[in-house]
Amino acid sequence: MEPINIVRFSPSEHGKFLPAILQMHIDCIESDGALLRFHPPFTLEKRQKMETFWKARLSQISTGHRITLIALASSDGKQETDIAGIVELGMTEADTGPFRGDLEMLMVSPKYRRRGLASKLIDELEEIAKDEKRTLLLLSTDIGSTAEKYLYPRRGYTLMGTVPNYGISPTDGSLKDGAFFYKQLIAPVAGA
Repeated sequence: MEPINIVRFSPSEHGKFLPAILQMHIDCIESDGALLRFHPPFTLEKRQKMETFWKARLSQISTGHRITLIALASSDGKQETDIAGIVELGMTEADTGPFRGDLEMLMVSPKYRRRGLASKLIDELEEIAKDEKRTLLLLSTDIGSTAEKYLYPRRGYTLMGTVPNYGISPTDGSLKDGAFFYKQLIAPVAGA
C-alpha cells in the first residue's frame, strides 16, 4: 500500500497537481454520481470550465478565505506523485459568525478508498479549523451517499435537514435531495 501524506495545498509547490485534482474530481463524479458541481460528458470545454473553477478556489488560499488539504500518494518509493484525496475549509467573512467554516469538496480518489482517508482528511481539517478559530463547521452532501449515511454521522456531524430536489444527478439527470450537516468543534464565545 502506498504511503499517503496529507499536506496544505501551496499554489507554488503543488500547482503541478492541478491536472490530477481535475481527474480525481471527474473520477469521483463518474464513480459515485455525486453532486460535485459538474456533469458528464467531460469534453475539453467542460474540463476547461472545471480548471477555471479550481484555479478560482485555489486562489482564495492566498487571501485567507480557504485552506485546501491534499492527500499525496507515493508509489515505488518515489516522491509524492498522485492525488489521493482533497478537502477544503471555506472561511467566509461574517461579523455575525467569524467562528463558522465550511467543509467543502471532500473527495477521495476511487483508487485510494477503503483506507480511512476521508476520515483522516476530516480530522486534519478539523484541527486546522480550530487553529483558525472556526469552531462550527457546516457541510452539504447528497442523500443516499456513503458520506450522508455513514461518514459524517460517524465523525460526529449532526443532520440539520434535507432539501428535496437539491441538485441534478450527473448519472441520469434526475433530481437528488441534499443533506445539510453541522458540527460544533468547540463552543464559541460571543464577541471573541
